[in-house]
Amino acid sequence: MIIDAHTHLGLADAKANELVDSMQKAKIDKALVFAGAINNYSTEQLLQDIAPYQERVYAIGSVSPLSSTRPSLQQVENWLAVKQIYGLKFYPGYEYFYPADVGLRPYLELLVKYNRPAIFHSGDTYNGVSGAKLKYAQAIHIDDVATELPELKIVIAHFGYPWVTEAAEVCYKNKNVYVDCSGFVYGTFTVDQQAHFRDIIKEFERISNARDRIIFGTDWPIGEQASYLQTVQSI
Repeated sequence: MIIDAHTHLGLADAKANELVDSMQKAKIDKALVFAGAINNYSTEQLLQDIAPYQERVYAIGSVSPLSSTRPSLQQVENWLAVKQIYGLKFYPGYEYFYPADVGLRPYLELLVKYNRPAIFHSGDTYNGVSGAKLKYAQAIHIDDVATELPELKIVIAHFGYPWVTEAAEVCYKNKNVYVDCSGFVYGTFTVDQQAHFRDIIKEFERISNARDRIIFGTDWPIGEQASYLQTVQSI
């Protein structure tokens, strides 16, 4: 079974049926889809849009510790308890907070309770979003929350690129931390982009010794799923 663990709706007006069509063409069985304020796309909207595709598409909710309209702890627990969402995505960098922010801690503790992952944006930010601050998105900051909550499963999105060495060290040190390989191309891979991607994976493996903690993801609709899968399989 092939699972794309990093996709978006709302971004570039991407629709759920378009994601499923792309999955069909790429022979991807299932996908996780992220809500997020940077896409102006709430968890409630995500749940509504993917309702017709519950056997293939699974929701990852989103919480901003800075927003007065963030979902309540009770609401998030309700979603987790009935398996409407399968984790939470956070956007440091796009929003000005660090992963260990005290405002996140109650939500992270809920994820521990339900054995669901926290996914953190890490590394470079999408050039279509202005005002992002990279210091909040450095992979090294994941170490704080990984150390303080060793039972929490954490995913560093995008290999933390360009801080791949930091992401690799955080994974080496903390066995509860994973990375995903999404977000390395707009559209389809060129030969040069494939070579660059291969070098990134080798660098991560050299330091982390944790190839089994690399999760497949494409960042669709930014990355074209068929091209991404073909590139990863070739490596």
